Amino acid sequence: MAERLPPSRDLLARFLRERRPVPIAEAAALLGWPAAQVEREAAGREALLPGGLVQWGTVALWVVESWPFATLFEILGPDTDLLPRGLQPIPMHLEQPAYIVTALRTQWQIEGMPHRTVRPLTFADYLTDLLHRAIDPDTVEAMRDDEEFLRAYEFPYGEEQSG
Repeated sequence: MAERLPPSRDLLARFLRERRPVPIAEAAALLGWPAAQVEREAAGREALLPGGLVQWGTVALWVVESWPFATLFEILGPDTDLLPRGLQPIPMHLEQPAYIVTALRTQWQIEGMPHRTVRPLTFADYLTDLLHRAIDPDTVEAMRDDEEFLRAYEFPYGEEQSG
């Protein structure tokens, strides 16, 4: 299997800036997937539009599932403002008992993760997914006035989108 290549800065920036339905070939380049896989996944999620286009929000979700946030911010360079600032990775050093870390590393390998199209490729990405799912509705409600939090937490579904 060929190595997946991340998208170019120009392609990723245009995608995030224009927020329009995406041709299958362009979605494939953003995701590093074969075009046939994009078409199959989009059809399965009822995100395939006439003319071989895929809904922007669906592709955006796959982009953030396919590439670590640090990678996306590195690719975007001067265009990082196209993603919500709250998605910017920050270092967080935690001391945890060894059994928790060992168990979570095992869990990362065996958890089914039916909520994702792309499994996290790294342990750090798995922890991001796990911690995102741990944010409870009361916390989200308590943070309703924090626009930066909401834009990141709800991305891409909180974003205005077409298609």
